[in-house]
Amino acid sequence: MLQALWSASSGMLAQQISMDNVANNVANVNTTGYKKNRTEFQDLLYSQVREPGIELRNGQVIGNGLQVGSGVRPAATLMMFDQGVLQQTDSPTDFSISGNGFFEVIMPDGSRAYTRDGEFKIDGDGYLVTSQGYIVNMEAEDGGLMTFTEGTGQVNIGSNGAIYQDRELFQLEAYTFTGDGALEKLESGLMRPTDESGEAMLLSEIEFEDEEELIDEEGNPIASAEKEVYQTYYQVILPDGETAYTAQNSFKIDEEGRLVTIDGGYPLEPEVFIDLEAGELPLQAGNVVSADSEGMVRIPTEMGRLSIVQFANPAGLEKTGSNLYIQTDNSGAAQQAADFKLSQGSLELSNVQVAEEMVNMMMAQRAYEMSSRSIKTADEMLGMANTLFRR
Repeated sequence: MLQALWSASSGMLAQQISMDNVANNVANVNTTGYKKNRTEFQDLLYSQVREPGIELRNGQVIGNGLQVGSGVRPAATLMMFDQGVLQQTDSPTDFSISGNGFFEVIMPDGSRAYTRDGEFKIDGDGYLVTSQGYIVNMEAEDGGLMTFTEGTGQVNIGSNGAIYQDRELFQLEAYTFTGDGALEKLESGLMRPTDESGEAMLLSEIEFEDEEELIDEEGNPIASAEKEVYQTYYQVILPDGETAYTAQNSFKIDEEGRLVTIDGGYPLEPEVFIDLEAGELPLQAGNVVSADSEGMVRIPTEMGRLSIVQFANPAGLEKTGSNLYIQTDNSGAAQQAADFKLSQGSLELSNVQVAEEMVNMMMAQRAYEMSSRSIKTADEMLGMANTLFRR
């Protein structure tokens, strides 16, 4: 009878911890990158009232023994690393990981922590940091920590964690016409100037009005409309040696490293060559480059890499709060992640399922209630036994 009291009390304590775990999961249902915990239980020692296989005096062998358990205990809390739902945010400093992987965070004491929360910011020194201000490890090409000095608009990270920044390649000679609507149209999007269109003018030689000199009726400065209406054209050489103009701003690199139009393969005038054998640029024959509205050609260049790591047993990591994990002997050492996909402009939400947690909550509640009733019933039985002794 006394054993029932202790077994039931252990059950109440176990369900209390289970309820605490369920409550923590529900509380973090909106925590970015949170991974739910599952409580695991183990039964306790057993009292052997009768050993199995005992032979009685009459020679009969009893196959089954008689054991009485002493209750239950919480054995562990297991982190479930199921993929959370990805939510689009369109913020250039928000990142989500699909598959295995953790962001590596540098703590103030130089140690490493890890997180699935990709809600980052850029601090005043250009470092990518967590909401608590901890630096996210980004390895530059020279081996140091990479910083963003151009602002958040320059952040561009690929699905493999590579960090790109636009690099100015060269300036093309861009032209415009005062009456481009009167240009004579040729094949493949090519045009030829006419008397009505006027001669081609280099954009770099046009003097635009100072924007500060243009004001509205209330005296506020407004942007110059003159510069916005100009269409950019590029001069190309036709097979017969004549020149024409195209409004297309994308060009293909031919086998000689020369920029030519995508349709027709006409080279620019003056000709522009890219040294493909130097190996300094991530370009090769057949690639396409584009120019902006002023003729500047930029290409994305890898400047570093965001450190994404994985563990042999991620469930063995230790939670420290603030959406951070630290490495333990059970998790194994951090290794460079391979099977993952990084998405920019999105966040991984918590993998907590509210309906599932509600079921777990009701199960814990009913188990706790039944254990308390077992204590009450055992107490009543002890009371009845005490009454018999009094008689």
